[in-house]
Amino acid sequence: MRVIAGKHKGRIIETVSSKKLRPTTGMAREAVFNILAHGNFKEDGSNLLDECRVLDLFSGCGALSIEALSRGASHVTLIDIDPQHLNIARKNISSIGESESASFIRGDSSTPPPATAPCDLIFLDPPYGKGLVASALKNLLSGGWLAKDAVIVVETGKNEDIEQPEYFTQLNDRKYGNSRIRIMQWNG
Repeated sequence: MRVIAGKHKGRIIETVSSKKLRPTTGMAREAVFNILAHGNFKEDGSNLLDECRVLDLFSGCGALSIEALSRGASHVTLIDIDPQHLNIARKNISSIGESESASFIRGDSSTPPPATAPCDLIFLDPPYGKGLVASALKNLLSGGWLAKDAVIVVETGKNEDIEQPEYFTQLNDRKYGNSRIRIMQWNG
């Protein structure tokens, strides 16, 4: 797997062979980042990714965080419960020279600890079919993770329905292979 675009384009993203880890495919990553870069999510029309703070829940190998850093994010926080996943994510981010721009938290992504700073962009990619999206969104809100008008990218199984909490507006809904990507915005 490789970084698709930006200053780290073409760099290798290592992964681990684990039934628990399911990295977002290159096709889906490319589509998501094109939507984020050109979606007019900010009032002034600027690129959402420029200097944004990112939270990557259920981060796995860190592919989404690495792609965000490659395209202009200023800081990423990765949360995953599996130490093996965090170790490979840490190694991947170090290999592209971005260690100073990343924080790692070992913990349950569906109940993240309180935020040290709100984030502009959140990636939420839980294990498919476990029903973790709604509780994670509610806990992001109560934990102070969401900056004003934060954008949340939710990846689920293709046919998986989610309960969308109030205060979130769905802006986009697409299917890529076995995945379904929803892009939401917090109305806060």
